Parts: sequence; C-alpha cells; structure tokens
Amino acid sequence: MSSRAPLLAVLVVLSFFAGLTGVRLAYTLAYALVLLLAVAWAWSMILARRVEVRRQPPEGAHMVGEAFTERFTIRNRSILTLPYCEVHDRTRLAGYSPGRACALNPGGSVAWTARGIFTQRGKLSFGPLEVRLGDPFGLFPKTVRLRETGAVLVYPAIHPVDSVLGPVWMGGSFGEVRHGRGLDVPPDISSVRDHAPDDGMSRIHWPSTARAGRLISRLYESRQSSDVMVMLDLARDTHFGEAPESTLEYAVSLAASICHAALARGQAVGLVTNDRMATAIGPGRGEAQRLRILEFLALAQNSGRRPIAAAIAQHGRSWQGRGGLIVVTSDRDPAWVEALVEVGVRGQRHLAVLVEPTSFGASGPPMRVGAAWRLALDWWIVRRGDVLSMPRRTRAAGM
Repeated sequence: MSSRAPLLAVLVVLSFFAGLTGVRLAYTLAYALVLLLAVAWAWSMILARRVEVRRQPPEGAHMVGEAFTERFTIRNRSILTLPYCEVHDRTRLAGYSPGRACALNPGGSVAWTARGIFTQRGKLSFGPLEVRLGDPFGLFPKTVRLRETGAVLVYPAIHPVDSVLGPVWMGGSFGEVRHGRGLDVPPDISSVRDHAPDDGMSRIHWPSTARAGRLISRLYESRQSSDVMVMLDLARDTHFGEAPESTLEYAVSLAASICHAALARGQAVGLVTNDRMATAIGPGRGEAQRLRILEFLALAQNSGRRPIAAAIAQHGRSWQGRGGLIVVTSDRDPAWVEALVEVGVRGQRHLAVLVEPTSFGASGPPMRVGAAWRLALDWWIVRRGDVLSMPRRTRAAGM
C-alpha cells in the first residue's frame, strides 16, 4: 500500500483539478493513472495464480549433524513476465536459509538445490514457504504461501563411545576398576576376540593365542555381562542451558550413543526414564530395538517430576543380576548415587554418567564425587564442549 499511496494522492489531486478547471491534459493524466493501476492489479493477480512453486524436502529419518539437500523449482505458467520473485522459507532450523530472488520470462522456470545440516533433534517440518511477487511497477505485491510439508524425524547425535567406555559389555564390569581388576564370572564361553588392555590374565585363551600369534581373550555369554539398562534423567528441574548446548541435549545424545554401541555389539539393551509418562522400554536386541529407542529419544523432553533416584530404586532391584545399569543425569542430589550403590551386586559395577550442570550455567558448586562412590561405581563426567569420543582415561577424572 505504501508504494501506491503517492500515486493515489496524485490521482486524487488530478481528478479534483480536472473537475474544477476542465483542462483536457488533467483528464488524460487521470485516466492514464487509473489505467496503470488497473493493469498493475491485473498483472499481479494473473501472476499469483499462474506461478507454480515446488519443493522436494528430505524424507525418512535423519540424525543431528547429518547433511541434507532440498530441491526447489519455480515455474511461470503465464504469458506475462514475472519481473521479480522472492522466496522466503520459514523452516525452523538454525542456519538454514534456502531463499532466493529471481525474475522469469513467460513460460520460464528456475530450479536450485539448497543444502543444510540438521542441528536439532525432534520432528521437523519444512516450511511454510512464502513467495513474494508482483507487477513491474511494484504497486500490487502478492504473497503466495505453501504450507508446511515433508516432516522428518531427526534422531539425537550418536558418538563413538566404545573407546570411552572400554569393554563395558564384554566382561560384566564397566571399564577399569580403580582397585584391582574386574571380577570375571564366565559361565559360558561364546567366542573369542583380540585381547584388550583391561582384560585380566584369566581371560586369555591360550590355544587361540598360540594359533594367532597374538593375545586372544575369551568372550563370555551371560545375562549378567550382556544386558544393559540405561536410565535417563528427564526430570523437569535438573537440566540447564539452551539447546543444542544444554544438559538435556548432552544427556539424550549420550543415552542414544550408549544404547547404539551396545546394540551394535549384539547386546540386550533397555531404557528407563522418569519423564511425565514414566517411559520404560524393556530390554531387547537388534535393529527394531535400536529404532524404538532412537524414536523415543528424538522426541524426549524433560517433563518429569519424580527424581531419578526414585526410578533407580523402582527398577534397580528387579534388574539385579541381569546386567549393568548406566545412569545418565545432571542431578547434583547425592540421593541418586546412594540409590545406585544400593542396587549394586558383587562382581557387577554400574556406571554413573554425570553431565556436569555448572558448566552449562547452573548456579552453585559442582557435584563432588567422593572416594567411597568411586570405589562402588565407575564414573564418566561430561562438561560442556567435551568431545564425547575421547578415550576414557582422559574423561573419567573426578571433580
């Protein structure tokens, strides 16, 4: 309207002057302005109805940090020239701006490919898309809108945590035991593998070592060493920071990485949370279990009111003797540590993954891991900006 206001003002003045004086030139100019407005309006209306816009967003499931491409096509199906066209995309994805400006001849088209990176987990829809166009004089701009389309599910980032956790699922003990080596309880030998630095001498399979010319360790098959239950803290008041640099995003990514690594080794993995629905995914193996866990974690939010200590007390007892517990939390309340120690059994060390909240802006002192807790549990302390695939020996330092 602002671009038409001066023209309309001139038209009013000319009409008044022509009616008052009867000057022929004034009438001619007034009629010319009316004709110009009519032509510009009709031009914009025809273009708005005859411009075709298509987008081909990515499909399926993706992962945070994964690159994607999207194809756009604009076609002018009218007999009029499209003097300007501006494409504005409203997709809520940080750093992604596939818009473009162009001009098209009658029957012409333009296509381009936009590239982006998924920076946030969850269900993401592409759009809405706004196409702003108009007549050659810019008097009657129009906006063509395309609604949201192409919803995709974005899984949390998965990091290679095998080097961090060490032989977590290989011998019934999480990583390196600080006083003495882990206790092996080998009811059955399922296969052999290359010797790891943390393996005890009793695990070496000497006949295979002699044949291979290198140290070979036994791989035991037992429920105690194979099953893993990950407990993710999704309480409302324990997370800090803004995504993607928040304790919630780090915790979800760590839980996804641990579950993915265990399932990739053929282990049975379950997931328990203290969210609003008290979600619990029973232990399972294979690709179906991996997708079930990742789909939940893609949409997981810190909506719970119960502390993680209550979830540990509820599920930990029933899990005794079945395998290891891995608790991922940013809670500084020592109650959850005591609960995790309480459900421990001889020969099985549980793992506490603490996403240290003060590095994400939480007030107060950081949680101190006492010597007694270090003796009873293995610890992995994660701070903001940490590289999650660093070797465990540089990651497990106490606070």
